[in-house]
Amino acid sequence: MSDRDGDRRVLAAMASHGADLTKPAHTIHYLYFESMSDANQAAEELKSAGYKNIRTHRSPATSLWQRIFGPHQYSCIAEIHAVPEEAAVFATTDRMTALAERYGGDYDGWEASIEK
Repeated sequence: MSDRDGDRRVLAAMASHGADLTKPAHTIHYLYFESMSDANQAAEELKSAGYKNIRTHRSPATSLWQRIFGPHQYSCIAEIHAVPEEAAVFATTDRMTALAERYGGDYDGWEASIEK
């Protein structure tokens, strides 16, 4: 199980901006891996689960040293339209965390559009 505070903060921010949390929102999930192969395997699972516009690529390095010598990270970004209801968000975060861990990566969270 993951920490629920991050999910609750995003939901609260959405609500404070007038989002109707009963309407499907364009939702983007961010996962990071140590190899492109792992990112691609996660992408295949997400595609099978109905996610769209899935992109995998090498993440930009934060310093010249890291660009030259590593370590390098590879991102997997996936999109879907989903109702941001708290229980569903928690379940999705658990699934994304498990998927990332299965391939030795990290789930870095999600963001969603504000639907009114």
